[in-house]
Amino acid sequence: MLEVYRFLRDAIPDISDGVWTWKRLCQSGFDVEIEEPSSEVAKRRAQGLLDSLNGRVNSGDRGMDGLLDVFYGSLFTFGAAALEIVPSRSRESIHDVVPVDVWTIRFRREKGGLQAYQLRDGAEVKLPMERFIYVGMDRDGTNPYGRSMLRSIPFVVKIQQRLMEDMAKATHNAGWPKLHVSYRPEERLRGESVEAFEARVKGTFDELRDSLSGLEADQNLVTYDNVAVDLVQGNQTAHVFYENQKAVEEQVITGMHLMPILLGRNYGTTETYGTAQFEIINRQVAAVNRSVQRILERLYNFELALMWGSARARVVMKENRTVDVWREAAARGKEIDNAVRLRDEGFMDQAGAAKALGFSG
Repeated sequence: MLEVYRFLRDAIPDISDGVWTWKRLCQSGFDVEIEEPSSEVAKRRAQGLLDSLNGRVNSGDRGMDGLLDVFYGSLFTFGAAALEIVPSRSRESIHDVVPVDVWTIRFRREKGGLQAYQLRDGAEVKLPMERFIYVGMDRDGTNPYGRSMLRSIPFVVKIQQRLMEDMAKATHNAGWPKLHVSYRPEERLRGESVEAFEARVKGTFDELRDSLSGLEADQNLVTYDNVAVDLVQGNQTAHVFYENQKAVEEQVITGMHLMPILLGRNYGTTETYGTAQFEIINRQVAAVNRSVQRILERLYNFELALMWGSARARVVMKENRTVDVWREAAARGKEIDNAVRLRDEGFMDQAGAAKALGFSG
């Protein structure tokens, strides 16, 4: 099915747009904070190491931005994404972090845990779990592979594309008027045999058809009154097709866990309708980015563990701004005022107030 998912992503506009939208929504950026440095020099060294790492991962192809782009693309297409940390020859730093094709990964249970293998040229290569990162989305029970959001829509997509094909044919017939030429054969002549009469009628019909087939747009027909020419105009409108297509299209959008407004469709008449959809999507983005946050912290702290001195990295994922920035700022101000009042009234200390506001301390 993974090959099918990739084909759907590349060939079906709604699915391609859905995956593209999820990727861009999740790539909201992040900040890296250096915590618990052993000295000011160690803090500057740690920041320099992380900046350098951001530039050389993904084999230098757009660095960390490119790596996350591939990661999100795999996650929202196949329901899983994988990375491998490649250490330098001296084992003193990370040489690279490369994406791994998830369709080549197989898991086995060994010694009470999962062990990953990669299929290469028909052989299974054991992967080092301490340097292998795998994220499966919407996993079922102990199944580590994850489940693609496209799993629920191949049948719906088949119906959608069939509707589009039928609509294209019907629209072409309805949109282009045609000439309907009726030929009424002459009477059979006295003494004319049946065979001769049929041959004469057929000859006249073929001559009339040949004349019409070469008719130019500015030419007129001149016939005897036994030939009738009518203009046939299709009266089938696209309304029925549009309603059917929209119903199937909504199933595709729902299957990809998206809202209509994010694919350019909004069936409501108020701003509140679109705002509510965007707020729901942002909660889903935050849930996905929590996994990405842990991955980034693992990469950065892996790099810092090998440097001289000590420091720890903490990643803070940025959130997408709400539609109503003024309302968001007002709500945040009220939240801060409440935390300060609780602190001043003795219900919590400074650390508790900072934690309530989402600060580390």
